Amino acid sequence: MIREKFLNKPFCIVMLIVGLIYGLALPFFWGNDPTSELGTLSLLCEDRKFFFWLWVLTTAGSVLLNTQYMYKKFNCPSKFFDAVCVLSFLGMCGVALTLGHSIEDWNPKRVLHWVATGTYIALTVVAIALFFIVNRKKHKHFILLAVCTFLIFATFAVLFAAIGKSAVMEMVPMALLKIFLFIVNFTPLIKPQES
Repeated sequence: MIREKFLNKPFCIVMLIVGLIYGLALPFFWGNDPTSELGTLSLLCEDRKFFFWLWVLTTAGSVLLNTQYMYKKFNCPSKFFDAVCVLSFLGMCGVALTLGHSIEDWNPKRVLHWVATGTYIALTVVAIALFFIVNRKKHKHFILLAVCTFLIFATFAVLFAAIGKSAVMEMVPMALLKIFLFIVNFTPLIKPQES
């Protein structure tokens, strides 16, 4: 089965590492200032769409794969959560498809860009945090992991409040999410519980 070929430990780890490195490096390309309001990945890549699509594949792709790996690891299959994962990835594709919008006003393309961004964030939270909450009786640490997920996504708001719109607001939470998924999936800290 194609899905099983992609949900293997080495491939999922490599995707996390590649996504982490590229996600932290891209905001500095071409002399970009990731702390600037004009230094967001959307503006940086509006004329370099290939590099943004590569970010989508390595970032959202690694999150999708490793979320699916997590479902498999804890033997909690769910068509609902599978669908949410795919829709979250499509939300990130929507972000890429709406690059190149004017930031001078709230034009339809800019509104769609923000809606796609919000969709990706919300559905990724659902795919991970809600998974832990729904399956909390299957593992003693799932509530703590749900709280950690909410805290990671709260860094978007904290960074936005602290330094405003910037690439830092995009890169830090995504890096934390990849590290979190690595810990959950590939370290002995979180093991499946015996029935």
